[in-house]
Amino acid sequence: MSYTDYYLKFKDEAEADSVLYTEVPVEWDRTDPDNPIPTKWEREQNFRNTDILPKVVLTPATFDPEGNELTPPVYEDGWFVNVRLVGEDGSTLEPFRVEPAHPQRVWA
Repeated sequence: MSYTDYYLKFKDEAEADSVLYTEVPVEWDRTDPDNPIPTKWEREQNFRNTDILPKVVLTPATFDPEGNELTPPVYEDGWFVNVRLVGEDGSTLEPFRVEPAHPQRVWA
């Protein structure tokens, strides 16, 4: 099986959702049978294998010997997602593709 892994960085969750999901109608008002009107929508994934990561830590928190936090963690700005494409077109993902030196998570 051939696949391509993409490490993606979006500015926020909304930008990621606009690329990774499509809203599709699941219920309709059929009062006019010739012109049904969608009344309920659901998100459908655009890619089969999608992994939304937790915050990416740039600098871990530090603690004293008693376990009290001395400095909070520092997180990378952005919304991070891994996608494994298997026979899918990834052209819409290219603008968000990054190559992390040390990926936080990888596909098994």
